Amino acid sequence: MLSAERGIKKKFFRAGDFVFNEGEPGDMAFIIETGTVGIFKTVEGEEVQLATMVGGELFGEMSILDGSPRMANARALEDAVLITLPQDIFENKIGNAEPFFKSLIQILVDNLRNVHRVYMHRPRSVGDFLGAVSFHTDGLTTYLEMMDDRNLATQAAARVENIASELAALREMFDGHLDRRHSALKDADVTRRNPEA
Repeated sequence: MLSAERGIKKKFFRAGDFVFNEGEPGDMAFIIETGTVGIFKTVEGEEVQLATMVGGELFGEMSILDGSPRMANARALEDAVLITLPQDIFENKIGNAEPFFKSLIQILVDNLRNVHRVYMHRPRSVGDFLGAVSFHTDGLTTYLEMMDDRNLATQAAARVENIASELAALREMFDGHLDRRHSALKDADVTRRNPEA
């Protein structure tokens, strides 16, 4: 039983208090007994709320599982009581698990980290958005070329050409524009691979 484990304590956080900050080492996980905690990440100077944790939910465990720094901030959204799970107790519990479950946990952690990276790797600047629209427009054009219904494909292709023309006009309009957001997407993210390459 968790309450009987040495080192497990309850901590009180007032609304607005930080539980931990992005980049810090993770030395404990938390279970919410009462209240709510928001998980936030700052992207290009803007705070994005990734999740809202409520009673009974566990958070902060990923840093313990894979040894990486905290990937976001955790802040009490209202007064909250949290049960702390120190790293050694957490690791001991996992260490006693069957190898299959340990491997499964690691796979889940890796998958969550990858989802986080993909989510954070999304268009931010005007150039990013125009590049992403162009990428998908090119993909739609390729799809239309393979359609059996040539009449429908021809009609749709004409509209896609209009989109491409408007994209070109937008690129010209924003040429030289000093964007307050940095581009997150690289050329490889918005360039279709040559299937023969």
